[in-house]
Amino acid sequence: MKNLLVILTISIGLFSASAPNCFAQAAEPPIEYEIDFSQQHRNYLVIRGKTKADSDSTELMMPVWTPGSYLVREFARHIDSFSATDSNGNALPWNKTKKNRWQVSTKDIDYLHFSYRLFANDLSVRTNYVDGEFALINGAATFLTVPRYRQKQHNVLLILPKPWTRSASSLNEGNQEHSFKASTYDELVDSPIVAGNIEIFPFEVAEVPHQLVNVAGSGTWDGSAAASDLKKIVDAHHKLWGVVPYKRYLFINVICGRGGGLEHDNSTVMMTGTWTYRSKDRYTSWLSLASHEFFHTWNVRRLRPKSLVNYDYENELYTPSLWIAEGITSYYEDLLLIRSGLIDKSEYLKRLNSNIDSVQKRPGRLKQSLRESSFDTWIKFYRPSSNSSDTQVSYYSKGAVVGFLLDAEIRKRTAGKQSLDDVMRLMYQRFVEPGYTESDFRNVVAELAGDELKTFFEISVDTPSELDFDAAKQWFGLKFGHDDEPTDTAEESNDEQEPESNDVLDEEEVQTPWLGFDLSGDNIRRIRPDSPAEKAGLNQGDELIAINGFRVQNNLYDHLDQFKAGDNLDLLISRRQKLISLTITVGIEPKSKSWKLKEIKQPSDQQLQNLNEWLGIKTESKKDEKE
Repeated sequence: MKNLLVILTISIGLFSASAPNCFAQAAEPPIEYEIDFSQQHRNYLVIRGKTKADSDSTELMMPVWTPGSYLVREFARHIDSFSATDSNGNALPWNKTKKNRWQVSTKDIDYLHFSYRLFANDLSVRTNYVDGEFALINGAATFLTVPRYRQKQHNVLLILPKPWTRSASSLNEGNQEHSFKASTYDELVDSPIVAGNIEIFPFEVAEVPHQLVNVAGSGTWDGSAAASDLKKIVDAHHKLWGVVPYKRYLFINVICGRGGGLEHDNSTVMMTGTWTYRSKDRYTSWLSLASHEFFHTWNVRRLRPKSLVNYDYENELYTPSLWIAEGITSYYEDLLLIRSGLIDKSEYLKRLNSNIDSVQKRPGRLKQSLRESSFDTWIKFYRPSSNSSDTQVSYYSKGAVVGFLLDAEIRKRTAGKQSLDDVMRLMYQRFVEPGYTESDFRNVVAELAGDELKTFFEISVDTPSELDFDAAKQWFGLKFGHDDEPTDTAEESNDEQEPESNDVLDEEEVQTPWLGFDLSGDNIRRIRPDSPAEKAGLNQGDELIAINGFRVQNNLYDHLDQFKAGDNLDLLISRRQKLISLTITVGIEPKSKSWKLKEIKQPSDQQLQNLNEWLGIKTESKKDEKE
């Protein structure tokens, strides 16, 4: 990532009695910030702020993490200077009480003015960035507040440089141009701000205004066409949930060569590549990302696990339910693309299969359960190591697959009368205010499915067990490409019962020599479980120097082509600068199964109806399909 320095200076003098007051005074005065971008080419921001003093001493706090990204990121580490004064510019004594808190002596003064410099070196959906073209400001990584004043109004005024003329945020507009009002600190944290050379493409759904805000587009995006596609996505989400919980919504699209997205109550920040719009597959993935983040408007932002209802910005908040919050959201991201008409059946199955394939080929699925993956996100998910794929599973991808299987299970048990759609709607009706526990979720499933599904949850969520796809395959008329078993459909043709071509082991493929480790340069990055490398005693981080006396220099496979399974090789490695000789026996690379769902050739009318109702496709009988 390109490192940039951003300095946020909250100047004391601007709010002195002799200086013009840039913010209107309220009966309960808000905390106020003014951001000056005049030094953006040097990657600095100048911020001026003011807050009512909190008795004889006032303590300011900065979050250590931001909602939606469950990792302590220590935003305060980017602050490299701090100062405080009263309204007349007199310096006030202060000291740091914690890594992210500053205590200022405010005896006998009404207002505190504070100043700090912030280094922003991460162009991401979570942090801050500024250059000559645009600025992205995220609240948790930017604004100090008084903890006791979190429920007060927080105002922000942007002083834009020439030639910047535009700013955007989901916050309500203030009394001046480029000013915004947050009713609470939580709303400020939840409402990213962008400014600079941005393009805005408005559209409406159900008379509710929406905007696609393209940042740094450089003319490579057709914003109007993209907004038209987003409109279809929004409409599909509205139909599923049956309620619109916001008055205005922004899709903030930062076109910067990065990736990722982060959800907010009334907006989302997404990052994408310069040429994404011109590639069908990459653009579809962007639409999927937009669908994912927009689904969070209901699931996560308003319907939350109980432990996430009230944010503690200074401590981790643990929950075993991120597979519901993120995994089920990941399931619906593409399902609502096909229901909106933006992708077809084959494209949807391709994207579903990608999730299934990534889960089923990950050894960690048999080591870590979904509940454990959710709970340990603070220490594992955002900090992958070389053995992560062997020991962990993603609550995003496996959660999406479990969402698919749960949906099929509910539909099958209720003869199509109920679905996961109904579960999510009922969850939203009951638990928006209090938040939910995982037991609440399972109780709603039991209520609608007519069964507690104990076995399903034990296998899919509570333990690191193999998933059961039978109900989904039978209900929707699907099969895996590697399956060779007959289906239960009487009308299934004989040739469908034959093994698929990709099930037949090619003789040459079977004999592919395999050592069972991955290289990063000449260093061993990952050792596969129960592999020749593991049995030989190789360690992650070992440097591979030679095989049978010949130097290895980015040509490992040239060496391996000379050998077959069962051959012994002499390896020379360097471990902590010590040369070590090891013997390794060449193995056979395990055959990789193809976890690709597809329609059986002759589904029953009921299976075809089940499939099409699920995908939102007009149902046709087999006879109509052939015609």
